Amino acid sequence: MSFAETSEPLETLVGELQEYFKVCDDVHAIVRRENQCLKSAEPQSIHQFQQSRKELLARLTATQMRLSVYKTSWLRSPPAVRAKQPEVSNLIRQTLDLIMKTLVLDRENEQLLLRHQMVPANRLPSANRQNPHFVARLYKNNPGS
Repeated sequence: MSFAETSEPLETLVGELQEYFKVCDDVHAIVRRENQCLKSAEPQSIHQFQQSRKELLARLTATQMRLSVYKTSWLRSPPAVRAKQPEVSNLIRQTLDLIMKTLVLDRENEQLLLRHQMVPANRLPSANRQNPHFVARLYKNNPGS
């Protein structure tokens, strides 16, 4: 069934996108609270956020699975049909923007954790991760490999 035939799948897609946005917003809220905690004068352990993250991961996974059911139908719909449904495109754009904000903030949290030495030694990122030209130099120094 395509979105051109009936509005029911479209309404369901919009509902699922709204739910997905809400879950992403909840993730962003946790990452923001972690950031505030890490930026405080005396940052404390952020283990208090671990359980919330685990619960949200389950919700996020379930929402993504439900959303994937409608993704194929949406992508197979003719561009003219999709153009008549700007709310779907707007929800997708808003969600992607929120995900990018969350990723940037989470990366900042990672840096703050490292700065405050709150990361166990076995969890420290590779030094090469901080060096974006490492792979290019490897290939340059070993052209035949």
